[in-house]
Amino acid sequence: MLTISEKSDVFATEALNTLKAAGLRVTYDDASEKIGAKIRNAQLDKIPYMLVIGEKEAAAQSVAVRHAKRGDLGVKPLADFVSEITGEVKERRL
Repeated sequence: MLTISEKSDVFATEALNTLKAAGLRVTYDDASEKIGAKIRNAQLDKIPYMLVIGEKEAAAQSVAVRHAKRGDLGVKPLADFVSEITGEVKERRL
């Protein structure tokens, strides 16, 4: 999970707890680097999904989803993303 600024930290923490409660492994990068550097680091670490959270996403209770190989997948409500990703984990597609 990557945040754009500290203004979205409250929602990012809520999202982190939601994802962990669903049984997913999640890391949270709240460093003060630019978002491009955070994305590059996540790709180098071979993290399959990156959830980018900014002010707009926090206000809408959603996440901007990026996949390591498929690129930008758009903005999705957090609940929808959780149901999609848990389905992938159960089917071992991830």
